[in-house]
Amino acid sequence: MENGERFNGDHMIELKTFLGSAVIQKTIFAKTRITIGRSEENDLVLANPHVSRIEAIIEHTDERNTLIDKSRNGILVDNRRVDGSIALPSCCRIAIYPFEIQFANIGEEETMPIPTPVQEQSAPQSPTTTTHSSQALSSHFSGLIGESPLMLKLYQLIENVGNSPATILIRGEHGTGKELVAQALHAVSDRNQQAFIPINCAAIPVDLIESELFGYEKGAFTGAQQTKKGKIEEAEGGTIFLDEIGELSFNAQAKLLRFLQNKSIMRIGSAKEFTVDVRVVAATNRDLEQAVNQQEFRPDLYYRLRVIQLELPPLRERKEDIPPLVNHFIKKISADLNLLQEPLISEDALQQLTSASWPGNVRQLENTLYSAIIRAPHSRSIEKSTLLEDMASWLSSDRDQEDSPLETLNKQALVQVLTQHQWDTTKAAEVLKVSRGTIYYKMKKYGIEAPRSLRRGS
Repeated sequence: MENGERFNGDHMIELKTFLGSAVIQKTIFAKTRITIGRSEENDLVLANPHVSRIEAIIEHTDERNTLIDKSRNGILVDNRRVDGSIALPSCCRIAIYPFEIQFANIGEEETMPIPTPVQEQSAPQSPTTTTHSSQALSSHFSGLIGESPLMLKLYQLIENVGNSPATILIRGEHGTGKELVAQALHAVSDRNQQAFIPINCAAIPVDLIESELFGYEKGAFTGAQQTKKGKIEEAEGGTIFLDEIGELSFNAQAKLLRFLQNKSIMRIGSAKEFTVDVRVVAATNRDLEQAVNQQEFRPDLYYRLRVIQLELPPLRERKEDIPPLVNHFIKKISADLNLLQEPLISEDALQQLTSASWPGNVRQLENTLYSAIIRAPHSRSIEKSTLLEDMASWLSSDRDQEDSPLETLNKQALVQVLTQHQWDTTKAAEVLKVSRGTIYYKMKKYGIEAPRSLRRGS
């Protein structure tokens, strides 16, 4: 479908769901009948014990939309109680406690822009292209959650490069979701029916990395009782995700470089190379430029890996995404623990989570919620006091970080601190009370480079 072409499906509506003042979901439907409720079978799921299994039905007939109340507790439309059913205006508010839904009739004459590389350079667009489907078009993208401008831009980049055969390097701090991005890249590619093989290079002993990646022949070494495929070979036709790529040994780096150049591998103990059709996605939180300067990482491999580079923002730079993440994790953890009811979260507790800067990013947020829920599985709500027990160990130092110049740190100030300490990133991180990874992230964000004479020792 060309950019700006009219959507030739059913009449479309947009439902934007709020919890308090936070948007937790935005969905475009192309259906004439939409069900809303707590049950997973609904088109719009409101995961909360206060919501009925089927709360409401929206039907489109005779050029109008009608809401049918199926709830136990009642529904308000623009602060008016619904008595059985009501014709919805083209734009209104639907209150289903504790949620509020903004209803918008998009209309048949509206156009739906299709993402293009040109759009990426302007305002970030929704990552979802328009399809004629009974499924909802959700702004949550392949397991990634968030609607901040930074995340929408990331979704657009994934769409743009997802089907490219080029090697992709994902960079970001610990816990930002690099593997989820790799899975999203695989999901939008034409390889999505084939294998996605993740491997954590840092978790495998150095002397076993080569056999894990490339496999070995029977008798290649003591204990090699049969031929074994390597992970690259297992990913034939699909995608291999190499996490913590900066931890590869020099030997493994050389073999990986040969594979990237020739698309062929050789098992340990074999003298025969064979080609493999695999797309490589790598990730690291390490400063590879510094590793190259310190001769810890091959420069030729570095340039082969970063053909396309995606930067993941830390959670502290997209705090508007914390409420939908909290909602997602409460639902997920409750299911994992087989809780009969999902706990609610108080406004004070949500504010506490939103105001923290999360040095461990999304993973730390999930672990904090897991701990709070598992310690009080029969509690119907998550309170601020419960969260503080889990957050106390890092919150004081985190507040120091928030009070540090980093939150409002501009390019000039960062250059000044680095210059004062001869571009020693470790000392600069100590002064600013942040991690070295954060210093590297800010340097990359502002385009700051150390003087050539100091790069090796930075």
